[in-house]
Amino acid sequence: MGYDATNYLSPDISKKELIDFIKSMGFRGKGTEYYFFENDDYKFLYGVSLQISRTDDSILIHTRTPIYCSFYDLDFQNMTIRKIKKQFGGYFISDNGRNRYFIIENDDTTPSERGCYAAHERLSNRFNELLFLLNNINQDPNQAEAMESFEIPSSATLLSNISTTYLSSIIENYFRDLYVALIRYSDKKEKIITNSNINKNDLFEVSEGKLTIEDAVALSKSLQNIRKIDSYFREINSKIDIKGALSKPYHRRKETLFQTVDRVLEHRHSLVHRLNVDISYKKENVISDIKSVRVALDRVYEHLCSIYNWHIE
Repeated sequence: MGYDATNYLSPDISKKELIDFIKSMGFRGKGTEYYFFENDDYKFLYGVSLQISRTDDSILIHTRTPIYCSFYDLDFQNMTIRKIKKQFGGYFISDNGRNRYFIIENDDTTPSERGCYAAHERLSNRFNELLFLLNNINQDPNQAEAMESFEIPSSATLLSNISTTYLSSIIENYFRDLYVALIRYSDKKEKIITNSNINKNDLFEVSEGKLTIEDAVALSKSLQNIRKIDSYFREINSKIDIKGALSKPYHRRKETLFQTVDRVLEHRHSLVHRLNVDISYKKENVISDIKSVRVALDRVYEHLCSIYNWHIE
């Protein structure tokens, strides 16, 4: 699902002229496939894809944005359609009809709001990738039982343990993306940057334009500890209470979501730094933890929305 449109142009148009024009708008690619995306104030969520094809009587320029695109994604697609039509003539057909542009509602979101939403939106694919891996490994139960009777982890159990490393990376990168989106536009930005112990290599990356200063600050923080994460976000806004948000009851469980995230991160540390493999930690355990972590990260996003009066997507 998405927003689709096709410009129909004369077959006599120079291919080089057409591609040069597409690239002048900021599209990157080669051959018949091009893509536009910019990370300017988090305006673009997915960007715009563009494909060139040909029929006997027309050159076709097909553009598309996903259904959950941002205001700026769709606005840029409209602009692309309009500029191609103005430059090369012809007509276009969108989902709304012939020569009808997409209708866009005005955007009243802040850059921080868009940045946090983008970080939250990316979670689905990351969790799905891990679940797909876990659900596509099979091992003979008898073989697994025999191995573990000698306290040797089966391949399924080993994968379950290793999966906490990837799950911890999802947690860490999520909080890093949120942190950067918040400090970039915070009135505490100067103080936070001044007090940060930024890695010298990261400073060089900043000078080369490969990292922003906010990225470098976030990389200097230990985002593999939920208690430290909580304190870092309080420095940005004293109203942010990640521990409190994750300590509220969840499905009448004895373990809070805060404790779940803390346990997953500690499981990762124990595996990476001490090579401790928990033989009792099975596929069903890690799948349960994935679901709980997803709820926890959703709750963090909802908490930020309530603090900043953002619309919850």
